[in-house]
Amino acid sequence: MPTSSRQASSAPPVTHGPEAVPVRRRLTALDAFRGCLVVLRIVIGSQVAEFAAPALMHANGFGLTVADLVAPGFLFIMGLAVPVSISAFLRPPTARGPDGPARRPPLLRIARRAVLLYAIGMFLNAYPFLPEELAHLRFTGVLQRLAVVYLVVSLLYLSCAWSLLPVSSETPDRTHSRFGRLLARGFLLGGFPLVSVAVWIVATYTFHNAWPECADVRTLVPDCSLEAYLDTRMWGAEHNFEGGRFDPEGLLSTVVAAVNCWAGLVVGVDVVRNRQRYQVAGGVRRRASVLVAGGVVCVGAGLALGSVVPIGKQLWTPSFALVTVGIMTAGFGSVLLAFDGGLWPVSSGRACAGATAAVRRGLAPVGGTLVALGRNPLFFYVLSELVIDTLDYVPLRHHGEEGSVWSVLPEVGLASWMPAPLASLVWALLWLLLFYVPLARLLVARGWYIRV
Repeated sequence: MPTSSRQASSAPPVTHGPEAVPVRRRLTALDAFRGCLVVLRIVIGSQVAEFAAPALMHANGFGLTVADLVAPGFLFIMGLAVPVSISAFLRPPTARGPDGPARRPPLLRIARRAVLLYAIGMFLNAYPFLPEELAHLRFTGVLQRLAVVYLVVSLLYLSCAWSLLPVSSETPDRTHSRFGRLLARGFLLGGFPLVSVAVWIVATYTFHNAWPECADVRTLVPDCSLEAYLDTRMWGAEHNFEGGRFDPEGLLSTVVAAVNCWAGLVVGVDVVRNRQRYQVAGGVRRRASVLVAGGVVCVGAGLALGSVVPIGKQLWTPSFALVTVGIMTAGFGSVLLAFDGGLWPVSSGRACAGATAAVRRGLAPVGGTLVALGRNPLFFYVLSELVIDTLDYVPLRHHGEEGSVWSVLPEVGLASWMPAPLASLVWALLWLLLFYVPLARLLVARGWYIRV
């Protein structure tokens, strides 16, 4: 997803003591966590729907499965990358000049990335450009949602980041009042998600669908929800996902999905504002512990809220957003602790606390692979979609029945001698290990980083 491609040319100097293990200026965890999400996306997306395990498919209606974590993860890491890639707005006035950072270049860059993400999403929706597909073309999708949310959260950051800068007698703020500063800071750090959730709750639970089949519905039912009404009225059910009443990446659910991206933004702001603490392993471990603890609290709060507002990705309910924010925050904290806290090496020569040389040699390729996959996340997302859609389009007959290369090959080669759900998982892992991982290592070896 959109990130800065600037790399640190050197690591901080090595000093002595357990608190002084050097950490790269660019946190390895940023790429490693993206790599984890890419692995999850490839494994989930490469399942054979006909016989995949339910836990590896999206929940039908309400509930939470492993597959439901992919989109929240990409939203979270995309938000985290915003302040990291545009850190000038969090620098003190003495470090960024008397006039502050120029707003036009980042605004243009943000707009360009949002437009490109949306365009790529529309390309994937139209592929392989069949007339029947184009007649029911979706205007929404995962990348389209990422584009819209990225634009909103980036503008939020550019508009309110100034409120986080320290004010003193040496660097007074003559442009904004104290009340304006507090208002902007409060909206950036907490008001935005509260407004998003409040809009969803009020709009959803005060709406009564006039469709005859929904007249007696008094609970939250996706097909009778405000989301279904808006999506069907906006572009028609034939342009929703699989022709349903609502689209899982529709209008109203995107309002709450922005909360997941906002959570990543807040973590990214912490990374930039406390850069010195992230320069040594001891500081990284303390910050990672806070993230893990905060994530656990969010998961607990989300589960509690789920007793009132059901947890579901299809409508992206507030309880779903809160649970997935907690999972991603704790997940990023764990990856941060492992990779930048010195617990998991990304190269055989890098220090790893308490690990023998043999363990380092075994762990390093895994860490290096995750980092390699995380360097080109958008490329692998698009590539996996194109591979699956292409092979699913090529027809192949088996036992007199019409199928596709994507469905028949794993059925004949794997499901014929192992349990079907396991065959689907093995099929996905083979693609990951034999195709995507070697390609990721090759791209990094050549220094090719494909971004928008």
